[in-house]
Amino acid sequence: MEVIVYDPDRLRLSTISRNLQELGLSNATVASISELRRAISKKRFDIMILDETASGLLDQIRRQHEDVPLVVAADRDSIMNYERAIFVGISSLLLRPYRRDFLQKVIEKAIRRRNEIICNRQTVLSLRRKLQVLQALNEVVQAINSSLKPKEILNTIMEKAAELIMAEGWSVLLINEGTNELVFEAASGKAGKKLLGMRLKIGQGVAGWVAHYGKPLIVPDVAKDPRFYSGVDRQTKFTTKSVLCVPMRSRDRIIGVVEVVNKVGGEQFTQDDFEIFENVVAHLTIALEKAQMYRKMEAASQIDDLTQLYNTRYCNLFLDNFLIERKDTRGIISLIFLDIDFFKLVDDNFGHLVGSETLKIVGERMGRVLRKNDVIVRYGGDEYIVLLPNTDKKTALIIAERIRKEISREPFYAFGNKKFNITVTLGVATYPEDAKTRDELIGKADRAMYEGKMSGRNKVVRA
Repeated sequence: MEVIVYDPDRLRLSTISRNLQELGLSNATVASISELRRAISKKRFDIMILDETASGLLDQIRRQHEDVPLVVAADRDSIMNYERAIFVGISSLLLRPYRRDFLQKVIEKAIRRRNEIICNRQTVLSLRRKLQVLQALNEVVQAINSSLKPKEILNTIMEKAAELIMAEGWSVLLINEGTNELVFEAASGKAGKKLLGMRLKIGQGVAGWVAHYGKPLIVPDVAKDPRFYSGVDRQTKFTTKSVLCVPMRSRDRIIGVVEVVNKVGGEQFTQDDFEIFENVVAHLTIALEKAQMYRKMEAASQIDDLTQLYNTRYCNLFLDNFLIERKDTRGIISLIFLDIDFFKLVDDNFGHLVGSETLKIVGERMGRVLRKNDVIVRYGGDEYIVLLPNTDKKTALIIAERIRKEISREPFYAFGNKKFNITVTLGVATYPEDAKTRDELIGKADRAMYEGKMSGRNKVVRA
């Protein structure tokens, strides 16, 4: 506690200063109003003891220093507006002459008042902090509900977490189950972009330790912690000083870790920071699980159950997206519509089990001759579509002929080692040469295939 004392009488000033020192309080003394103004403008004091001649300043001092107890010293026979002093909110009156024990009681009362003010301020700050946390968590929940894209979720939630905890940077590392390594999937800060794709072994560094043991960790000074791995800093030219790292737990399994580094201002991460961050990471884990589950469900809805090829829904989405992007890229796409010749005879002669197996093998044989970015779709029944992005009509016709030959090159097998052969008829159309819309493109290739059926089958026909 530090006290400032104002009194124009230097003898009284010296006496009260000595009394305060005997009570264990450091103090500063001023003998003029101008000195008082300068002193309280430059420094914060815990208690002010002001002579009654400063009464004209009480309103201003109270407004500017509302959290500092005011003690007014006055002579017992002085004429003072006590009602106004009480209205201003002074803590106590110190009437002269006073005994030392009375001064002690006045000071103790002022100290209690100061402690109450500090406690109230801390309570207010704590409530504001909790409100800020609740608002941030509300925004996190909104982010979870508004997006099903993992990268988008990671960035939105972690930016909010770093802002809340006041950290210089953050990173999310997910476990690659194939290699059993931690991979930097998202990051921000000065080294953010350099971190993406970097890998750590489980157990390596602070993040690796947290992933291995499944326990959160606060490292106030990485230079003093043997678990810290400096290799990442060397590669990114970044200086890590402190780390707060929390595991991402999905049921009983660790799927990754999340960390924030370097508290803004050089301070250390606190227990409050840890509790807030752990809460955010729990929401982040739920969000990622939700997004991954949705993506699996979405992928499953686009796969044909029998052949495990893409289905009509995926075909339509692919073409729609391609045509939207085509406005910027001006790309072309060719489409092959394929139908198995006399497939009904396979079902009639060998049964539906053989028919189903035949449909799967047809898809497999098509895949042998197609390129990496080509897409095979089971369109329905014994009909298939092949999507050939950025492929002109001439090339598409060559690919269609390869498909036709590959399917008929080897026999198919039924029960009892019976063999049979099948052929296919294919129609080829190209966007935008033959069509301007998705449905028109499919329709043109379908009609070309139908012309092939009507003219003998087992052939490739162009739109």
